[in-house]
Amino acid sequence: MTSPALPHLSRKWLIFTVTANGTFMSTLSAGIVNIALPTMSHEFGVSLESIQLVVSFYLLVLTTLLPVFGKLSDIYSRKWMYLGGFITFGVGAFLGALSHSLPTMLLARGIQGIGSSAMMATSQALIAQVFHGTSRGRAFGAIGAVVACGSLAGPAIGGALIQTWGWKSIFWLSVPIAAIGVWRGIYLIPRFNAHKRSKFDVKGALLYSGMSFSFLFALNTAADKGWTHPLIVGSFAVSLLLLGGFIHRARTVKHPFLDVEIFKNPVISIGCTVALLGYLALFVNTVLLPFYLTEIMGMDPIKIGLLILPFPVMLAIASAVAGALNAKWPARILTTIGFCLIILGTLLFAFIGHKPSISYIILAQLIMGAGSGTFQVPNNNTVVSAAPRGKLGVVASMNALARNVGMIFGIALSVAVFAAVQNCLNSHGVNTPDAFIGGFQAAMLLGTVCAVVGGILSAKR
Repeated sequence: MTSPALPHLSRKWLIFTVTANGTFMSTLSAGIVNIALPTMSHEFGVSLESIQLVVSFYLLVLTTLLPVFGKLSDIYSRKWMYLGGFITFGVGAFLGALSHSLPTMLLARGIQGIGSSAMMATSQALIAQVFHGTSRGRAFGAIGAVVACGSLAGPAIGGALIQTWGWKSIFWLSVPIAAIGVWRGIYLIPRFNAHKRSKFDVKGALLYSGMSFSFLFALNTAADKGWTHPLIVGSFAVSLLLLGGFIHRARTVKHPFLDVEIFKNPVISIGCTVALLGYLALFVNTVLLPFYLTEIMGMDPIKIGLLILPFPVMLAIASAVAGALNAKWPARILTTIGFCLIILGTLLFAFIGHKPSISYIILAQLIMGAGSGTFQVPNNNTVVSAAPRGKLGVVASMNALARNVGMIFGIALSVAVFAAVQNCLNSHGVNTPDAFIGGFQAAMLLGTVCAVVGGILSAKR
């Protein structure tokens, strides 16, 4: 892929602020929605297993389309792909504010997922095109800090908004942020030349999207409907059939939708695997912690938001430090340290008990945040920097895909494990609080196991 002359340093960081705007909006929205889940669950009259679809369906759509937008961004304008995602996300937020039931909320979140997918598939590639050398590591570190700031602001702002104006206000907040981001992006982001020699395999993209959606849909709804429900079994069967068709298509066309040759590069394949395991370990706690603080600790949304803040605060600090160290230390060392911290954090949550001190919860959140920032930044930089010429968008989107698959698996598996253990304990006469703690502990131990595997892979690469 060719590109125009890179802009001056100050101009580079102005371009960076546009990608940071989109990243901030996405993470802000995610953090706010997590805080709103208990309130939305009560208003819609649905269970924990059902309301978690507000988070997981958004991730499902986002994840399904990431490689599609990544491939398209290598062929067409990456600038307009990114800005189109900005607009779509804002439209989804507007519809979310008008929702009155779970189905309409899922529709709005699906539209937001489409927009976020377009932004996420292109944002890392835009940074990689604008920044080179040691400045690229600093830019990825800065993006990690922006993620933390969005996560930081989400619970704090969300708790106050929900308490004062209700959960609908959290969606109204994203609309002006999206409008400002689009306006700035039109003037600041250069239009890099596309790699026109590439061709887009429409049939391959459809097979991939159908396969991913069917599999992830079944995974996310199995906890609510049951693993033997005809819809779940049928969705898994459809995903297997489409997988066979996708593999056959990839082997027989000259320009396949996904070039598996990129995964022969161990830097890319191991980096994506490590990202998946890291986010899986982190997200076992994302959905369940607000319910723990509500059901066991009896906290209101503002207090919940304040107790979630230590994670993004430390994530911001760790991301900035890891971005600076990435120019001097091997990524293997930094990512392994990050996984060790995640292991410690999940273990602390696994043995949290019924009445932990506030300082205990804050300590566990700080450790998890430090582990997240320390492993994310060097891993992202390593994977994207290994992209072959003309495939930057594909590699960046696959890296983002790995992260989001980890998020989806983390949410789905943690909720499934939590529900199974809680129901088992309830059926044996265990009281509700003890059964909740038992399910919570089992889910956190699942995260520990995933972090251990990720740490071993990271240490050996």
